Amino acid sequence: MRSLAALCGAIPLPVPIVVAALLVHRLPALPGPQVAAALLVGGLLALLLAVRIGRHAWRLAAVGIAAAGWVLGVAGHGLAERLQPQQEGRDFVVVGRVTSMPIAAERGTRFVFDIERCLQATAPCPERRRVRLSWQGFAAPESGAAAAEPASATMPAPGERWQLNLRLKRPHALHNPGVFDAELRALEEGIAANGYVRASRRLALPNRRLAAGLTLATAFEAARAHLRSAMRTALAGARDDVSGVLVALVVGDQAAISNRWWEIFNKTGIGHLMSISGLHITMLAGLSVLVARRLLRARLVARSGLLLRWPAQRIAWLTGVVTAFLYAGLAGWGIPAQRTCWMLLVAGLSLAGGRSRSMLHVLALAAGVVTVLDPWAPLAAGFWLSFAAVGAITLHGSAHTARTSRPAGWRSRARAVLHEAVRTQWAATLALAPLGALFFSSVSLVGPIANAFAIPLVSALITPLAMLAAACLPWAPALGSALLSIAAFATGAMLDLLEPLAASPLATLVLARPDEPALLLASAAVALMLWPAALPARPVAFAGLLPLLAPAGELPPAGALRITAFDVGQGMAVLVETPQRRLLYDAGPVYGRDSDAGARVIVPWLRARGIDRLDAVVISHLDSDHSGGLPTLLRNLRIDWLAGSLPVGHPAREAGRPFHECRRGQAWRWGEVAFDVLHPGQEAARGAKSPTNASSCVLRIAAPAARVLLTGDIEAAQERALVTAYGPAGLRADLVLAPHHGSGTSSSAEFLAAVAPAHAIAQLGYRNRFGHPAARVDARHREAGIALLRSDRDGAITLTFAKGQPPRLERSRIDDRRYWRVRLADDFAGSPATAPSSRRPPPRPRHEPGRQRASTGRRPARPVAPA
Repeated sequence: MRSLAALCGAIPLPVPIVVAALLVHRLPALPGPQVAAALLVGGLLALLLAVRIGRHAWRLAAVGIAAAGWVLGVAGHGLAERLQPQQEGRDFVVVGRVTSMPIAAERGTRFVFDIERCLQATAPCPERRRVRLSWQGFAAPESGAAAAEPASATMPAPGERWQLNLRLKRPHALHNPGVFDAELRALEEGIAANGYVRASRRLALPNRRLAAGLTLATAFEAARAHLRSAMRTALAGARDDVSGVLVALVVGDQAAISNRWWEIFNKTGIGHLMSISGLHITMLAGLSVLVARRLLRARLVARSGLLLRWPAQRIAWLTGVVTAFLYAGLAGWGIPAQRTCWMLLVAGLSLAGGRSRSMLHVLALAAGVVTVLDPWAPLAAGFWLSFAAVGAITLHGSAHTARTSRPAGWRSRARAVLHEAVRTQWAATLALAPLGALFFSSVSLVGPIANAFAIPLVSALITPLAMLAAACLPWAPALGSALLSIAAFATGAMLDLLEPLAASPLATLVLARPDEPALLLASAAVALMLWPAALPARPVAFAGLLPLLAPAGELPPAGALRITAFDVGQGMAVLVETPQRRLLYDAGPVYGRDSDAGARVIVPWLRARGIDRLDAVVISHLDSDHSGGLPTLLRNLRIDWLAGSLPVGHPAREAGRPFHECRRGQAWRWGEVAFDVLHPGQEAARGAKSPTNASSCVLRIAAPAARVLLTGDIEAAQERALVTAYGPAGLRADLVLAPHHGSGTSSSAEFLAAVAPAHAIAQLGYRNRFGHPAARVDARHREAGIALLRSDRDGAITLTFAKGQPPRLERSRIDDRRYWRVRLADDFAGSPATAPSSRRPPPRPRHEPGRQRASTGRRPARPVAPA
């Protein structure tokens, strides 16, 4: 008992706040506001009692209970603000204010808009809600719109009030395991809905009234927009990549950096430098502290008597904290910047006030405060990376600082500073290795080299110069432009050094996401290696990092077959895994000029499993929702060969890998698994709606455990041709990829009867403009007794077929329930099985693999209503 009490006594009081938040975020649904209020009040009362008794363990428990109630209440309030299902797809004529700096994109301009009230609505008005809008142009006002006038030709600016005709939908996002969760980020940022502008009218207000309605956040956004415009004008003659980096560093417009350069930054391990990270904010705060201390030594300050009332240390810390908050505000006040500012504020108050017992307690207090202000912060990689880096540097440097004396002579001091910088970089790199494997599934092997020159350049030269130049542009444009030219020259030199480093085939090492035992063992090993006291077993601790190198992404066992349909929105991307190799069928859609399914979904998912190589990639046809992610895949993965129905001159044919034309009769085997191309034939296929759809590469996969049919975007005419050519015996499959995403032009009754699958997968976007899957197609599947799985409802879908066993079904959105995920109306039943029908597929011949319903491993499938 004494050892347990001693252990509890060593735990800082704010730690249960973080633990409680993590436990709440594991809930599939929130219990309700009454439970949250009861926990909060009960925890606070228990804390008062524990303080009176003087039991630290009781205080820890009470703080945890109160924190759980607080997190539940904040999360419940955020969910209550979300758009309701009955409000989706309706037109709302609203009045509100632009509250963010508009970000230009290929498909329109994005910005955040606060709705104040509705003028016209066909459903309950979403007033007093914050929404994220896309403006694809200035549409002409629709007839009947209230007080509609021709729209202005200028873009909206932060703080302006507008009357807009909006169409909204809930913040539904793609969901794939190990990939960024945009729905969580929307809840964290208070976004109630996404939508687009159909018509607009700027509301002119007197300047006094306009200024009165501005909040501090909106004022910062207006300043950001003005600085961005001024910087773009001053950098008109600079390289596009250089100007994009400088704009991103000053005002946080990360869209100014192209996707190609983000890949280079991540490969070289300096991606954290190109965003408004804690390093930049801390560096600027530290510089301001040094400047403040220098100024406070002036005679004028000494004569003023200021230091008699306020100690110099407190003034310097206050200057640093104010600088951090100002820079974070100008950079967009993003979530990572907020965390850093609150950490600096807590650390500054603790250290300057002399109330901190150790750096451990300061970090724990900062973590607790950040979690109270942002309950979702512990789910972010930056939260743990920031505290781990600071803790490691402090832990490693404390003993070294105590053992070393101040060297004499400037050369000795310079060597000591360089030596300490190397030691600090080593400590941070070592401490972040386990977290890097957990959050990013890769380690940059050239990162130490790149960071050696990038950190001082970006943090000590480029960012301060760019900030100073931005501050000078409104008052002294010539001086600001000159400073920006210097910053641009340094930035260009840095980019030129980074590019060849990233081009090296050994630039990165892909690591599978470690499991809990491997992560705990690696963390313990890092702690032993960085511990201040001398430990005899320190060299042996390196062995604790070896589990991070363990191969993952295991292939299915002999005779089995695993099919994963990614949630890529309105597009296709399916990974086929056999006991020997992997094949990717289609590469998903293009989302914008610098965004595609390869970068956003496929590559992150593969890396999370430790996969950096594909044996083959088959692109069904040319359409961008099937081939859009291919360029990213070619840049980031090792691919042995490609195939597809692609025209002559397509970049895939000249990508440096063998390319095979998709033609009927082509076949190959990987062990016991046979692959056959069923379509197109030697002659060009012609479709009623699209010639490219008609030429889709149809691939049949036959394994001892199951047969799968991948169909691309073929239409009813091609389906009839397949039935005529192969008949039910040649088309029968356990799983079919619904042709053309479930379009009404495909999935004919004749085709479904011939294939007779147990499951069909429709990859489609949430509330897509095409209406996929068509109601009649959904009805055909239901009548045929086929379970229609949908990526918009189920997320990433994995079916594993094993010989002699029922197929195992995994649906990421359904199996890993979290309270913040947007749910479709028919996903509450928990099963994809369609309603029973008297029409059943014909029995399968005995020589073919048996067809069984998939088992989720939790409970038998139950019928659910159709989507």
